[in-house]
Amino acid sequence: MTAAIVLAGGRATRVGGADKALFEVGGRALLAHALAAAAWCRPLVVVGPERGGADAAATWVREHPPHGGPVAALAAGLAAVPDDSVLVLAADLPRAEEAVAALRGIAALHPPVDGVCLADDAGRPQWLLGLYDAAALRRRVASLPDDGAGARFRDVVDGLDIAVVRPREAGLVDDVDTWEDLERARGAADRPAEEDDDGR
Repeated sequence: MTAAIVLAGGRATRVGGADKALFEVGGRALLAHALAAAAWCRPLVVVGPERGGADAAATWVREHPPHGGPVAALAAGLAAVPDDSVLVLAADLPRAEEAVAALRGIAALHPPVDGVCLADDAGRPQWLLGLYDAAALRRRVASLPDDGAGARFRDVVDGLDIAVVRPREAGLVDDVDTWEDLERARGAADRPAEEDDDGR
């Protein structure tokens, strides 16, 4: 069984500290998109302040210190999952379900040693959208000072055998960091599906 760690506790300084996880895109909160994308995982762990109306199957934990960064959040999540495969997923991805589906397909075709993550359209790794070996992550986090507080996710994956794959579909892994990102995501979600080439 694959576990999931959904990271939903950042400071969101680029949107004035607003709770990005509750931003609505396509009629649902970004957190709801993330939880739906991870619904096949058990346990399903969310790191961040608990919000009402979320998946009842989710276990909520907090990083130490609060807002200690993505690695501190990862450490808190890893403490609640077994040493097996783990989906690490940020809660600010409007297309989380499609992205995770693509990730699972890629991982099935090219089983990695320590993990696989998706890249953005420019080829940059999106570390918070990956399937990883939980034991490997746990060892790396344990090697960092202060349980990873203030560390970068790059510090965790350095030295691990991670496959970084860019999905075929553009914009699939775009996240929401700014108000402009939010408006762009809402606009994309509101656009009707393109017609088939034969006009249907």
